[in-house]
Amino acid sequence: MDHKSVTITLDADRAIVLGELISRWEHDADKPYPWDDCFESPAEVRVLLGLLGDLESQLTAPFRSDYGEIVERARARLADGYEDMTLRA
Repeated sequence: MDHKSVTITLDADRAIVLGELISRWEHDADKPYPWDDCFESPAEVRVLLGLLGDLESQLTAPFRSDYGEIVERARARLADGYEDMTLRA
């Protein structure tokens, strides 16, 4: 098995939206999250939480007082033209 690093580049909108999604799944008990049985291995959860940590170490937006507005604007820009899209579409 080759354990070389892989680099993925996300623009700020994608990083903010992805970070918010994973953070919500982890921290917000009142919001929906993927069912435990959708994960085939604890490794998948570990990867998501590691990715969240990587995003949190680079993003400054979550510390801003207008973070909610930043997330909404990023979501709107990314959703433009894809309003009916689902994960399996």
